[in-house]
Amino acid sequence: MRVRSLSAKLALLVGGLGLIQALAVLAFSYNVMLQSLDEQKRHVLQDTLKEVEHVIDQQANSEAIRGAAYQVAEILSRHEGMHVAVKKYDKNETLVAFSAIGTESLHQLATATWAEDASLAWRSAETHSKMLSLSATGGTKNGNRYILILTADRSADEEILQRFLLTALAAAPFVLTLVCLGALAIVHIGLRPINRFRDAAIAVTTKNISARINPAHLPSELLSLCDAFNAMLNRLDEGIQRLSQFSGDLAHEMRTPLGILLGRTQVALSQPRTHGALLGVLEENVEELERMNRLVTDMLFLAQADSDSIIFAATPVDLATLAHEIAEYMELPAEERGMAFCISGHATVAGDPALIQRAISNLVSNAIRYGAAPSVIRMEVEAGLSSVRFTVSNRGSPIPVEHQSRLFDRFYRTEFSRARDSGGTGLGLSIVKAIMTLHGGSVEVNSHENGETRFCLVFQLLSEKC
Repeated sequence: MRVRSLSAKLALLVGGLGLIQALAVLAFSYNVMLQSLDEQKRHVLQDTLKEVEHVIDQQANSEAIRGAAYQVAEILSRHEGMHVAVKKYDKNETLVAFSAIGTESLHQLATATWAEDASLAWRSAETHSKMLSLSATGGTKNGNRYILILTADRSADEEILQRFLLTALAAAPFVLTLVCLGALAIVHIGLRPINRFRDAAIAVTTKNISARINPAHLPSELLSLCDAFNAMLNRLDEGIQRLSQFSGDLAHEMRTPLGILLGRTQVALSQPRTHGALLGVLEENVEELERMNRLVTDMLFLAQADSDSIIFAATPVDLATLAHEIAEYMELPAEERGMAFCISGHATVAGDPALIQRAISNLVSNAIRYGAAPSVIRMEVEAGLSSVRFTVSNRGSPIPVEHQSRLFDRFYRTEFSRARDSGGTGLGLSIVKAIMTLHGGSVEVNSHENGETRFCLVFQLLSEKC
C-alpha cells in the first residue's frame, strides 16, 4: 500500500501555488518591461524625429535635403540602431536612405497599415529583427513636401527580454525547490500540534483511558477537533466503566441463583429422598431457572438496544387503549394488594405497540410491587404541543432525590426500589429507558415527600417524529 505523506502533499501544493505565483509575476514583469522598453523607444524616436524634421525643414528645396544628409547622419549617430528614410510626398522618389532598413521602411509605408499616431511595429524581412517606425510629413522653405520615416531597431530590446526570460526560467527550478523545502519545513512545524492526538491515541488502552489532550497552545483550527476527541474519550471511558460495573453486577446476579441451585441439588443428593421431596426440590429449582431465563432475556434485549440492532416499523399506537389493556391484564395482582386503576386522557403516538406495552407494563408492575396498599395507580395521558406524556403514578415510600437519577441504571438498587426477593431482575427500568430511547423519547421520575411517585414516558408527536 502506498504511504502518503500529508507534509509532502501540503509542501507540493504550496510549491505548486508558489510556481503559479512565480509564473504570474514573471508574466507581469515581462509585460511591464516590454511596455517600458516600447515607451522608452517611442520617446527616443519622437525626440530624434523632431531633430531630423528641424534640419530638413531648414533646407531650401527637396534637392537640398540630399546635401544635408551628413547633418541627419550626425543626429542618428547619437542613437544606436536608428535608420532614416526621406521621400518626396507626391512621388515615389527617395531623397535619403542610409541603410537597407531605411529603404525597407519606405516599402512598409506603402504596404502596411499604420496606427493613428503614425507608428508601425514590424519585423525586417532581411534581419528578422523587430522594428518600430514613426512617420511625419513636412516641407522645405520653398514648399516642397516630403515624408520622413524614422525607424528604431528593437533587436537589443528583444535580447534584453530573452535574457530576462532565460534567467527567470533557469532560476525557476532552484526557486521552486527552495519554496518546496521551505514549505515542507513550515508544514512540519505547523503539524506538530497534531502529534498530541497521536500521543493520546497511543496512550489509550482498555485499562487506561484517562489520557486527554491539553487544549493549551493549540491552534484555533484544532480546538474543535480537540474538544471532539476528548469528548469521545469521555464517552468511551464512561462506556467502559459502565460495562465493567455491569459485568460485575451481572456476575453477582448470576452467582446468587446458581449458588441456590447448586446448594439445593447438593443437599438433595447428599442423602436418600422420597419422590415427593425430589419433586419439591425440582419445583424450587424451576423458579430459580425461570428467573435466570428472564434475566438473560432482559440482558439480551438491552444488548440489542445498545447496538441499535432492534428495527421496528412505527405505527400509530393509542395510549389510552393500551393502558386499558394493561390494566385488565394486571387486574388480578393489583386486587391481591387492594389496588385499583384510574386511567385518563387520550393521545396517539408513533412506535412499536409491543415495545411500548412492555415499557408501560414494567412501570405498572413496579407500581403494584412497591406501592402502598390499598391505593390507586393512575395512568394519565397528556398531549402537548410537541410531545405526549404518559404518566404512571402511585403512593408509597418516597425515593430520595440522590437516587432518582440512577434508578434507570442496570442492577441499581435502593431499599426503596427493586429487590431480588420481589422476583424482579433489576433491569425493568433500564428496559423502559432503552425502549424510550429507541422511540426517540425519554423517561422521567419524580418522587414527592408525600409519598407520590410519578414515572413519565415522553413521546414525540407524529408530526415531530422523523
